[in-house]
Amino acid sequence: MLPASFTFGEDNGALRRFARVGPLDPGPRGRGVFDDIIESWLETAQRRPALSRSTKVAYARIARHLIAWPAGAEAADSLPEYVAARREAGVAARTYALELRVLSVATHWAERNLGAGRAPVLPRIRVDPRVFVLNHRTPTPSQAAAALRAMPNDEWHLAARLIAATGGRVGEVLALRSTDLDLNAGRIALGASEGAAKTGMRWFPLDAATLRALEGREGRGRAALLDFGKVKAPIQALGRRLRRACDAANVPRFTPHGLRRMVVGRLLRAQVDPATAASLTGHSIEVMLKHYREVTDDDRRRAAERAMLGVLDELPRED
Repeated sequence: MLPASFTFGEDNGALRRFARVGPLDPGPRGRGVFDDIIESWLETAQRRPALSRSTKVAYARIARHLIAWPAGAEAADSLPEYVAARREAGVAARTYALELRVLSVATHWAERNLGAGRAPVLPRIRVDPRVFVLNHRTPTPSQAAAALRAMPNDEWHLAARLIAATGGRVGEVLALRSTDLDLNAGRIALGASEGAAKTGMRWFPLDAATLRALEGREGRGRAALLDFGKVKAPIQALGRRLRRACDAANVPRFTPHGLRRMVVGRLLRAQVDPATAASLTGHSIEVMLKHYREVTDDDRRRAAERAMLGVLDELPRED
């Protein structure tokens, strides 16, 4: 159960119901403060409509690992032992780093949603960045085109093409329904399907070639726009196919999310104003410029040339 120093805000139904449950059966090893925080946070997270089904499944799996830890997330000083045990079990560093991140999110969520008291402060666990490397590469349009040409002309190719044409999140594109496509208006609704929306639904205008590739897929009700059969993890499957295509095309590997960053770069290099670009990609302007806009050497050179840096004598005198 939560410690006596915690009180429950009147506006949080999940926490009020949890408070009425009272002490839980300690079971074979007893329960810790963090165990109850994780369960209460998970209950609330599972009801959030903006989270995709795959995210909720991942949260539940991570919560089970944290609660099953023999010491529990019983005390903050047990977490280095948790990391050591997960590493010894052969778990990828990225996995247990994510588990600690979820524990941190759950703890701070409890702190924000309690009327008084503070959630336990988690220690900072350093994970060797050499253990895993995320692929943050943003392809150039020519590299993306080469990889797409190397993919078989199937549903996976169309999914990658849609991401490259719209900058949509991979979850948004894979969750598209037939009703999200409006061929007459030449547009598609991204983030409209339940579990795919992160920043709300937005209409994205499609180019003529992409519209032709989607002909015949409209008017099928709530049927999936893209049919991947019985593949259980289509996001990961698309990533694998794209990696193979990059290798076949002899271009540096990039992920489906790299195509999204590519679209942001293309919009801003075309001097689309940031507000419009953000509305197309479903970002806030701040997030788009801080996390998705990749500045290249060519960008810096063009900026310096456009500003005529170094040209002093020919500029008009300032009064």
